[in-house]
Amino acid sequence: MEPNQLSVLLADDDGASREALAELLARRGIATAQAADGQAALDRLGEGDPPCMILLDWVMPRVDGEAFLRARAASPVLSTIPVIVVSATHAPAEDPRVTAFLPKPVAVDRLAAVVRQTCRTACPAWLRAQRGCAPACPGPS
Repeated sequence: MEPNQLSVLLADDDGASREALAELLARRGIATAQAADGQAALDRLGEGDPPCMILLDWVMPRVDGEAFLRARAASPVLSTIPVIVVSATHAPAEDPRVTAFLPKPVAVDRLAAVVRQTCRTACPAWLRAQRGCAPACPGPS
């Protein structure tokens, strides 16, 4: 992912949906890395190029949304990256591990707005500095 660009990691086991969403977000200036399930997302995060946030489907093979959040919580670094759950089957109750929830099917303009809002309000300072994303995603004023 490029510096100074708003970026997300999109974890969803539906390949067609994931590809379409990534393309639609790209048209709105949001770079997207993709993962086919929670394990692939954890592997990708372990590569050391963290996204500004994670868009997480809930029902996936190998590592589902709940297991992903448990693994994420075990890492002092990963646990600070905001998570938006995008799911047709799960609406988390007040879950402090989740920054936002959007039901599927999701309106792309609404998703892009929530991504930008989450970037402004929930992106940790270390991630802003590492990604250099201040121009793409100014912090809280």
